[in-house]
Amino acid sequence: MKTGYFPGCSLHSTAKNYESSTQAVLKTLGVQLEEIPDWNCCGSTPAHQTDHLLALSLSARNLALAEKAGMKDVMAPCAACFNHLRTAEVECAKDKKIHQEVQKAIEMKYNNQVHVVNILELLVDRIGIQNIGKKVKKPLSGLKVAPYYGCMLTRPAKIAQFDDPINPQSMDRLLETLGAEVVTWGAKTDCCGAAHVLTRQEVVIELTGRIVHQAKEAQADVIATACPMCMSNLDLRQTAVEKSTGKETKVPVMYITELLGMAFGIPNSELGTRKHVVSTAAVTAKIS
Repeated sequence: MKTGYFPGCSLHSTAKNYESSTQAVLKTLGVQLEEIPDWNCCGSTPAHQTDHLLALSLSARNLALAEKAGMKDVMAPCAACFNHLRTAEVECAKDKKIHQEVQKAIEMKYNNQVHVVNILELLVDRIGIQNIGKKVKKPLSGLKVAPYYGCMLTRPAKIAQFDDPINPQSMDRLLETLGAEVVTWGAKTDCCGAAHVLTRQEVVIELTGRIVHQAKEAQADVIATACPMCMSNLDLRQTAVEKSTGKETKVPVMYITELLGMAFGIPNSELGTRKHVVSTAAVTAKIS
């Protein structure tokens, strides 16, 4: 299987372990990733809060480049990148005027013939749970995992068009296939505060604290995520949460691809499991 690939800015910088684990896992599953040539930032939060046409155009340019390269699908591991690229795809498809304005802005032909998928969609819907199960060498038996989808993988539903926006199950099913015990908790789609960490840090600490504390109350050994921004907030802010709330947190946070890689028997050095603020040693030890 071959698919287009949009790494986005995070996977080439602060989330390098997300990229290394994604590359290793998909290679094991026989998926060849073809990176979009000359891709640009999807606009992230600033563009989408400043100018809607600019935001759509930044994302659409990537899709136009993918289209030019002959790609039919593009997988974006970052939840925010997925959401922004999918927004451009959906809005250009439903509104001819917007489509024309976007083409004029990017000065490129864009026929809207590329479909954007996220990492869970690729794994569960395209590759398939059964095929993934066949690659498991070291089941995550006894590991209690809190699947965290965040707010951008499944919402808004008319854009994401993926899983249930309130109680998604794709990551749950994936983790169960790996042999993990999926905990029941109520924060799986709560917002972590996203990019407000730059302007409203107190808001991020409060929201992050709620999520981590719920995972701890559910007795989760680890929180699984598929978003670099969620990883950044949940992993980096736990010390600040402890100072703010007076409650101990220290719940490891890992990318779903790292957990997949561990179940596949891929070396931790290749997955990047040591590149976390909250140590993942207890998770590794429990699986071993």
